[in-house]
Formats: sequence, C-alpha cells, structure tokens
Amino acid sequence: MAAPCRDWFHCNRCYRQDGARFSVTSCGHVLCEPCLGAGPCPICAAACRRFPIPEQLEETLFLKSPAAIARQRLAHISQAWRFQQAQVDLLLAFHRDTARRAEAALRDARRALDSKQRSPLPGGRAAPSPGSTPGLAHRATLLASHTPLWAPFTTPPLPVTVLPAERQHFFSAGLQPPRG
Repeated sequence: MAAPCRDWFHCNRCYRQDGARFSVTSCGHVLCEPCLGAGPCPICAAACRRFPIPEQLEETLFLKSPAAIARQRLAHISQAWRFQQAQVDLLLAFHRDTARRAEAALRDARRALDSKQRSPLPGGRAAPSPGSTPGLAHRATLLASHTPLWAPFTTPPLPVTVLPAERQHFFSAGLQPPRG
C-alpha cells in the first residue's frame, strides 16, 4: 500500500515537516521534539498531555489518508452486508421450500378428496355433491381450510351449512364452526 499523502503534516510551532520525531497534544496540536518542551502547550498554553506519534504513520488513524480510511471502512461494510445478505437468502430459501412442500401437500389432499368424492359409494350410490348434505368429505374440506400451515395458499372455503348436530364435532376438534 502506498504511503499516505502527508503534505499537510507539520509542527504547529516551527512548521518543520520532516526529520524530527513528532507528538500530538491532547489539545490537538502537532509539535516536533525540539518544540515540544515541558509544561503547558507552547501553542495555546493549555495544560495538556503529549502523545508521541509512531514512526509508522500509517498505523495512526488521524494521519492516514482519508481515502485509505474510507476504502478500509467500505471493505468492512461490504463484508458485513454480504454476510447479512447470505443469511437473508438462506432464510428465504427455507421459507420458499416450506411453502412449496405445503402447496404440494395441499394439492395431494385436494386430489385425494376429489377422487373420494367422485368414487361411487357401496351399493352403487354416488357420493354427495359439494353443496348437498354436509358429510365427512365436507368436514375434511372445512378442517383442511382452517389449517394454519395451508392458510396462505388456499382459496376461500366454499359456503357450508353446519347442522346443529355437527357443531359438537367442531368444538371437540377445538374449532369454531363457520358462521352462516
């Protein structure tokens, strides 16, 4: 990495730029070793502490090039963003897979229900059609439509008339019968 541009760096008292060890004061002044002295700051006369600046100026944040600091911070931000985005992608993939499996299970349940409704009953009678007498198939449809896993993927349930004698089946299953 190239050395930072330090054209601006100088002793705030004698304006020397090279050839001496420098320190920064707690009041914010940069002084070379000959100008540093003891006691108050020679620039503002404040009682302050002195901190030697390491010879490797690249390690000191305030003496780094702002562009180098920005590149370093942006690289860190980019790394954090990529990690977080990967976590979001994993979570979305999980939910998509769960939704696909739920949709497949719903399709299978609907096919099984349709085939049971179309198959003749023993004795040559046909299964009741969906709006006639509410029977076992209608209860299965109604229960399936109230299953929370399938709720986002179902079409609205068909209107069903619940007879007073059937209300107990809903309550025993922990469900509320449809109003209507």
